[in-house]
Amino acid sequence: MFIKPLSSLEIQKRSRGMVEALHRRINPHSPESNEARMYRSMSVLEIAREFYEMQGVNTRGMSRMEMAGFALQTRGGFQGAGDFTSLLADVAQKRLRDAYQEAEVTYTMWARKAPNAPDFRPINVVQLSGAPDLLKTNEHGEFQHGSITDQGETYSVVTYGRIVSLTRTAMVNDDLRGFDRMVQAFGASARRLENRLVYSQLTANGNMADGRPIFHADFGNLSTGAGSALDAGSLSAGRSAMRKQKGLANEELNLAPSYLIVPAALEQTAYQLTSSNYVPSTKAEINEFRQGGRSSLTPVVEPLLDSFSESSWFLAAGSSQVDTVEYCYLDGAEGPVIDSQPEFRFDAVSFRCRLDFAAKAIDRKGLHRSDGQG
Repeated sequence: MFIKPLSSLEIQKRSRGMVEALHRRINPHSPESNEARMYRSMSVLEIAREFYEMQGVNTRGMSRMEMAGFALQTRGGFQGAGDFTSLLADVAQKRLRDAYQEAEVTYTMWARKAPNAPDFRPINVVQLSGAPDLLKTNEHGEFQHGSITDQGETYSVVTYGRIVSLTRTAMVNDDLRGFDRMVQAFGASARRLENRLVYSQLTANGNMADGRPIFHADFGNLSTGAGSALDAGSLSAGRSAMRKQKGLANEELNLAPSYLIVPAALEQTAYQLTSSNYVPSTKAEINEFRQGGRSSLTPVVEPLLDSFSESSWFLAAGSSQVDTVEYCYLDGAEGPVIDSQPEFRFDAVSFRCRLDFAAKAIDRKGLHRSDGQG
């Protein structure tokens, strides 16, 4: 029996409604359009049957198992917009994005988001020193040439990923719960991976382009031993050390920390030191690291750091002052992305979650670490 297909615009409109309806099945808080309401009471198989029939494909007479197998295959040997697996991938991408956005991370508070990388080739980040000092002109008004010193870091975007499947059995049983849980887990996992990669720049203390580690006493950005435990005195010492940092041309930078990054073990101390509710009883007790103070710090509590050290803490300058750690995505793939492919050996469709991401310490001068001992 011939079924006349709908217009391409109508197919696109109804397909969006199907995606929204299925998305709402696994995330009741998602919006619901008029098009989605048409499919709110339909099972996955009923929506699949409707999907193909609006394109002129006759599915009448197919059993539930046959319909599920048909929906999980591609037409013409490749996946296109006319395949139900493509529609399911759109549903998975929406759910993945929800879970990704809901995951709690702290690296975005202080690290700098760099422009997206156009490809996987090395990214070169050049640090420019301040301009050379201005010199007095001579009686002829002659200006003297100055030079600018540069130094750079290099890193590349790396791909991370996993695969999850939706089986024919799940479609026949109209059971999307397992599929939903796995897609949610992908979204949260991608966000946690980003968080780990950014903080590993602090904890690994790897070498920079000059072959030296990020934190070292020679650079005045590492405090160890007695007096490095988190308190007002050690904060003052860390701020003073950052103030004294010099640029590549030995120019004074006058940097100041903006973020106090601590493990969960130091959370209470960090909030006490930066609380705006602090009321000093004497001038000696005035704490300018409190919110509203002249050297106010924003506390960043990251449990990942506890496995590194429960006593170490970090200071970071704002990215508007100086580069510290930056992160970036591949252009066109900001955050995790899902695509799908039918399985030949199994009655299932596989969904591949991919994340293209990179993080790198760019400049040590805006970072300071204290070991918190003594």
